[in-house]
Amino acid sequence: MLLVIPYFILWGLWGKYFRKIVTEGLKYVGDEYVDENYKIPPLSSVKIAINGKCAIVINGGTGWATIRINGGPREKVFKIRLLNAVGILEIINESRFFPIIVSIRRSP
Repeated sequence: MLLVIPYFILWGLWGKYFRKIVTEGLKYVGDEYVDENYKIPPLSSVKIAINGKCAIVINGGTGWATIRINGGPREKVFKIRLLNAVGILEIINESRFFPIIVSIRRSP
């Protein structure tokens, strides 16, 4: 029984601090931003034009996605990614079963 109590404490702290990391990450873009949501089906991708700061939050499914910036190398993303780039951002859902919901907050 004593071994279970620290598990619940650590799980609660993880949830608290992870939410704080995500909310602070969304502030990275600044006060003026464009908020977009995309539902990406399994084994599909979406391309978005970005110009400057961008925060990507992945919900649903596994929480993992793959991104490519300007056709460069693939990068795996878990839950949140902050970018400062200009060009075309491709978000790829490599899952075979689960769709992902991607929220993008970017500068106009």
